[in-house]
Amino acid sequence: MFSDYMESANDIVSLIDIDDFLECPENMDIVRKHYKLWLESTNILSQVFNQSIFIDCEALLYNIEEDSRRFVETSCYYECLDILERERMLLLLGMPGTGKTVTTKMLAIYYASKGYTIRYTTNGDISDIKNAISTQKDLPEIILLDDCLGQHYFRMKETQGNELLSLVKYVACHKNKKLIMNSRVTIFQQAKESVIEFRHFIEDEQLKITILDMGKLSLLDKGRIFHNHIYFKGLPVAYYQDILKEFRYREIVKHNNYTPRIMEFVTREYNFKKVPGDHYYEYVLQCLDNPTEIWQDEFSEKLQQEDRIFLTTLYSLTDTSIDENRLKRVFNYRLRNSAIVDTSRNIWEDVLKRLEGAFIQIIEKYKKKEIGVINPSVNDFLKEYLQKNDIERENIWKNVTEYEQIKRGFSESMESIIQAGRANLYNYANQNEEEYVILTYICRLEVFHDNYKHVVEKFFQALPYGSFEGMMGRCELFIRLLSDKFAAFYHTYDCLDEDVIIEFFGNLDLGEFQTLIESADTYGIDFFYKKYKHIFFEAIQAAIFAYMEDVQADDYYGDYDMDDLFKHNMRYNGYYEELDKESVTDIVCDFIKEDVEREVSEMVGKLPQDILNRIRISKDDINIERLDVEGYIEGCLEPSEPEYDHHERDYDYGIAGELDVLDCIFK
Repeated sequence: MFSDYMESANDIVSLIDIDDFLECPENMDIVRKHYKLWLESTNILSQVFNQSIFIDCEALLYNIEEDSRRFVETSCYYECLDILERERMLLLLGMPGTGKTVTTKMLAIYYASKGYTIRYTTNGDISDIKNAISTQKDLPEIILLDDCLGQHYFRMKETQGNELLSLVKYVACHKNKKLIMNSRVTIFQQAKESVIEFRHFIEDEQLKITILDMGKLSLLDKGRIFHNHIYFKGLPVAYYQDILKEFRYREIVKHNNYTPRIMEFVTREYNFKKVPGDHYYEYVLQCLDNPTEIWQDEFSEKLQQEDRIFLTTLYSLTDTSIDENRLKRVFNYRLRNSAIVDTSRNIWEDVLKRLEGAFIQIIEKYKKKEIGVINPSVNDFLKEYLQKNDIERENIWKNVTEYEQIKRGFSESMESIIQAGRANLYNYANQNEEEYVILTYICRLEVFHDNYKHVVEKFFQALPYGSFEGMMGRCELFIRLLSDKFAAFYHTYDCLDEDVIIEFFGNLDLGEFQTLIESADTYGIDFFYKKYKHIFFEAIQAAIFAYMEDVQADDYYGDYDMDDLFKHNMRYNGYYEELDKESVTDIVCDFIKEDVEREVSEMVGKLPQDILNRIRISKDDINIERLDVEGYIEGCLEPSEPEYDHHERDYDYGIAGELDVLDCIFK
């Protein structure tokens, strides 16, 4: 058949030949430059549930296989790779639906295939991540902070600014760590305007956090994204033909409101089946013209009443996801108080079947199920819907059962609830949270109510550790509740147990001791200095030694001018000048020890003088890992080399050229 074109069958290149060619190590650069080839060449998608590679990533990896298939390697994606290789820290900004999260996912998959462990959070809980990575300094890790500043409004916790700065400094000092943050641009601007420390943090040139705007997609990238959704979701021919007419797809990708999320929405069968094929283009334009209303028709006209109640209840509890049992408890309570819902049916299961994949996603996390919306645009819609619907908001208000709903503003204020003695009637995440929340409010508002006496008593029975956003810590609560007014009403001194006090002191770290000492000084509480003087001294001395033994040197590097140190520590070796690394290491170690010694002295400075005189604080007891300091100095001297083949960007076609290329793709 092909005798006129080749000498023999050996000239035919089969799929097996191509596969063998691509598997050769010398041809790996070809594979890496073509995303789908590379993805198939690794087995990384089969490892997405490996908890030693993907840590706390259940929400991130939801639907990851489908996301990977339809992902388009935009110029933004490759720019992200370049930035992460050069600077290792990246902040992705963009309006809702511009691809921040899916790009973050694909970057995670890329680095996981290269041996990195992935750590993820979407709730702003940075301290846990920092503590976890500090224990494995040699492990290549990439940290993902999704919606790091909040989804609807800036909500950085009081301590989160320092936690974020500490995490960034840590990553900056460790070449095998990378950090990706993403945020909505409006929230980012609000944070910069309202918090001076955050603005300084972002603008600090030494930290080298590169900011990338995800909204700057080329027409070609927009078209490829749209076409990928069409292809992988199997858009029927009649629908496809409707957007091919008169180059209509051009108008779609040029639309001012174009976002990848809207393209995902209009190519989902559940949505496009609402219209016949010959009206598909009109439907897409309608969604683009009114992007905030794409959920309105479905929510108001297609969903059943209990579906709508479910979604508004979910929104009253979380922006992200929540344990299904807590959601079920609140939802069922609402239904029991609704006279117009038929409770003879298994409404919970029916609602889940109807909404999963359309409005909600169900995630398996720590062998428990969590439920959240399918993407943030649903939350955007629900937020606006509830702002305009006074009656529905009032119904949520009347049926609030959880502290989480009170926090999110779906109830009267916690202050009025506390003062009325009703705070213990609501559900909390656990008993620990209940105690900390109620006790914090009664201390701040000076509330004296019989309903809270049992809460105070429980707290003193164990003095448990707890850390909750905006709440006092256990040391501050301990001291405040022993002050005159509270002691008189709640009889707190009668609640004290010597064994509990001894264990309490023994479990405190130095930071907690500092809070205890300063609070005791403020409220004039000194009984434990006298009654438990020896025990207290031994406990705080042990905490000081532990603090000085476990110094994180990377927390201090940013305070030192390394360029100046290098400049003043050059030596002539007989041939040329070179850096005296030993000398610089000695100096940095001494700097850190001096800083730590000063910190410790300040932390315990308000102790009674007789105890302070006995405490040992010496530089000789401070342990600095010299190898860590040497590694940091080497890192300052050696520029990092990119770990991947630099991607050859698409040729700059110009707008007219891009549209011509789009014609080739769509035709």
